[in-house]
Amino acid sequence: MNTTLAQRALSLASCRYFWLAVAAAMLALEGGALYFQYVEHYYPCEMCIYVRVWVAAIFVVSVLALVLKRWFWGRVIASLTGLVLSLGLAWETWGLVKVEYNIGHGSACGFKANFPGWAPLDAWLPALFKVEDLCQATPLVLGPISMTHGLIMISAGLIATMLLALLGCFYLPKR
Repeated sequence: MNTTLAQRALSLASCRYFWLAVAAAMLALEGGALYFQYVEHYYPCEMCIYVRVWVAAIFVVSVLALVLKRWFWGRVIASLTGLVLSLGLAWETWGLVKVEYNIGHGSACGFKANFPGWAPLDAWLPALFKVEDLCQATPLVLGPISMTHGLIMISAGLIATMLLALLGCFYLPKR
């Protein structure tokens, strides 16, 4: 691999375009979810709402990272938090896979999100975080690709890039 390309890949945490791309991707995911909910009438289940929470959290971190990227520890914290949130998104996506393919006992799904009392997101933003259906297979979003399949690819990409960004914080010289 070209040294310049490797250095660019490892400098993701300090690149504003990286964090803007992550923010734009998360915004597109939330927008797509709302499109399927309000236009296509595929209502969100409990697990879908949790996916939306992970996506919203990654969006918030990526926006904060635009400021934090100026400092070494800011880049580390933003990259590490992004990695942890991406792993959380992947874990929730695994629950959707279990439902979609009827693996094991599937995943428990209620008709109300189980948010903590100090953060009742479904009461604060019901248009985005209110459960409206029980868990079932997700709709197709692009040809044969379902929402679950798309989330698998996005989760894997986020984990890989956040890990690369985090490694770059320590591999490249401090700025």
